[in-house]
Amino acid sequence: MITLRLSQLLALALAMLTVVIMASASGPAPREFVGAIYATFVLFAALLFGLLFLIMKWATGGSTTYWSARPAQLRRVIVMIGAALLLHLALSWPLELSGLTERTAVPVALFCWTIAPAAFLLLGPVRWPTRLNRASASRVLLVGAPAIALALVVSWSKFALYPTGFHSPSAGALILSVAFLVLAASAEEIVFRVLLLTALLDATRSRLNAVFLSSATFGLTHAPLALLQPIAQQDWALLQLAASNYGPVLLMQTLAGLLLGAVWLRTGSIGLVVITHVIMNIGPVLPTAY
Repeated sequence: MITLRLSQLLALALAMLTVVIMASASGPAPREFVGAIYATFVLFAALLFGLLFLIMKWATGGSTTYWSARPAQLRRVIVMIGAALLLHLALSWPLELSGLTERTAVPVALFCWTIAPAAFLLLGPVRWPTRLNRASASRVLLVGAPAIALALVVSWSKFALYPTGFHSPSAGALILSVAFLVLAASAEEIVFRVLLLTALLDATRSRLNAVFLSSATFGLTHAPLALLQPIAQQDWALLQLAASNYGPVLLMQTLAGLLLGAVWLRTGSIGLVVITHVIMNIGPVLPTAY
């Protein structure tokens, strides 16, 4: 019941965030039409989230369970995620103050989100889930093909947002960036799908609820790092701007988590969710890996 109420509150918060983003993007409205415009935004957000609910209800349907996190370890997994996040913030704070974040951001993130989960797994507080079933090759193909196609669309949209005139990266820089991307995607999928989503599924017995909560957590854990720079510099105007700019990113990360969570539930394939994650994020690497 608690997780259901939490899901409902988070969904409402995301819907309200969607309304705020649409209102910000539309610019100032004439005073006499403000009520009608906001009512339209609210209606659109309600329809959008209603449609998303129906899609996810279908995407997460079924009864086949591929992994189990018994005995229950949801609280320990949450503590593990909190430890990784606190370590990430603790290491990033002095780097931000010294102006070294741009060069060290990726290695620091990889270190924190691999060393903390590895410590919890090796020392025993968190156990690797037990595989119960294996999806057939046809199921993996049936689920993977549309998931990868959608990931390609997302990746291309990210690539298209960059201004024209950028230089293509060198082969060495591109290989290094893709290698980092694969490692980061693998670490995140292990934490948020293999460990968190599986533990949530065992704890809630609701496939939809488990996917949504893991996806919201996936998006929210990125927020403190996105807001670290203005907080470290005590630049409150920049903090307001960063928070405003992060709203759409939070929505996209949550939606990406929904897709990856549905793929995980349908196939139980670590390789497939990692590949889908990598493809989804490779677009921005192409113009920036030089």
